[in-house]
Amino acid sequence: MLGWAMIWLPLCAAILVVAAAPPGALAAPLTVAQRAAILETLRQAPEPPSATQGPVASDDLEAELLAHARREAGRISDPTQINRLWALVPARRDIAAEWAAAQAQGAAEAWIAGLSPQDPRYQRLVAARRDYAARVAAGGWPGTPTGEVLRPGDVGPQIEVLRARLAAEGFATPAPDPEAAVPGPPEARSPAVYDAPLEAVVRRFQSLRGLEADGVVGPATYAALNVSAQARLSQIDANLERGRWLPRPLPATRIEADVGAARATLFVDGVPTLDMRIIVGAPSTKTPMFASQIETVVFNPPWNVPASIANGEILPRAARDPGYLARNNFIFRDGRLQQQPGPTNSLGQVKLDMPSPFGVYLHDTPGRAAFERLARTLSHGCMRLEKPRELAALLLASQGWTREAVDAAILQGETQRVDLARPVPVFVVYNTALVDADGLHLLPDPYGWDAQLIAALERQTLAQLDRDMAPPQSECASAAD
Repeated sequence: MLGWAMIWLPLCAAILVVAAAPPGALAAPLTVAQRAAILETLRQAPEPPSATQGPVASDDLEAELLAHARREAGRISDPTQINRLWALVPARRDIAAEWAAAQAQGAAEAWIAGLSPQDPRYQRLVAARRDYAARVAAGGWPGTPTGEVLRPGDVGPQIEVLRARLAAEGFATPAPDPEAAVPGPPEARSPAVYDAPLEAVVRRFQSLRGLEADGVVGPATYAALNVSAQARLSQIDANLERGRWLPRPLPATRIEADVGAARATLFVDGVPTLDMRIIVGAPSTKTPMFASQIETVVFNPPWNVPASIANGEILPRAARDPGYLARNNFIFRDGRLQQQPGPTNSLGQVKLDMPSPFGVYLHDTPGRAAFERLARTLSHGCMRLEKPRELAALLLASQGWTREAVDAAILQGETQRVDLARPVPVFVVYNTALVDADGLHLLPDPYGWDAQLIAALERQTLAQLDRDMAPPQSECASAAD
């Protein structure tokens, strides 16, 4: 008796906890009330419930657990089948075999507890999903009519609409003081005023939605306000799915380059040590998602120009301007166009070499002003670093390098390659939903990859529903196949 209870009670408790995890139509078939009833049934029963006993049979509960486990292992088992640039492939797992082994070893509860990624960032996003799922269940929020541009100090009914819409998503503002709202006659003192507290909330909303936080409600802000609650929930689900593709656990020392947020972070022994802005591929030359490792730091690198860039951009420009190649230090070497090292080299003065089937890497850039831009999808696919020298010094610190040594190597002007004694893993990811100390960031989807993944998950859902609803075949029909 004790054996089954030790397995099924933790199982049922885990299912109750997992209630918010399934996205959209893939939500588990059991309601919260059913789950609570199952838990009570299992607590009271002297033996496991039969197929006709209790609100739902234990087989149904086990099927729900295994469905949850497969989802948390990564529902898209091979992302490259959807998009060849999604080269972060989750580790293959035999969930049914793992579950059987966990039961046999008396480790069912520990196995259940470890199903989801344990990364705190993933867990914070799961918590945010619960909040947005509740908002969807409550009816979401109405659209915001796009009207005239709103600025601090404006008065009118559209301000009340704006205030209500922000509050519906958790961006509440204190009610304005009608006596202090607007100077002038009493009829001008309206609660529908764009006051300072509302401006602060608008700026926070804009910042968390990846917009210019200027407090001006214009087309971009109206567009963000008119994204439905269901669409935001789906956006979170897409990001949770991508989070399941990463190794568990992630290496303690690693670089994460986030294409969606256009930022990169170096983690050393699990601690975020250096964070910076990056410039990533333009929508026409997207930066892929993949895993690799930094093997070599190159100071004063030459740039071997890809044929597509040489033929499509540089050589046509040189044909119009005969002095262009010489002024920009281009030469032909072994039949290939190469830009010589120097401060104006397109790779800057630091390059981080890593194996990649896509031919992309991390590097410096002479175009420093572009880091001040909000949207930094500008490159041909490589990732340009805001702080390349600082990163190089940290990567080589265990080999005796300092920031001063990095500067000295660059000042010499010669190309110098320094192999890392221990290569550092790199994960190029794509996040448009993340939670930090400022709150939940729901960013633009510059490549349309959220929409593509959501569509793939929905197709998978429909296929699963078709399988679940298919009538059982007779033994004769099965034998005839």
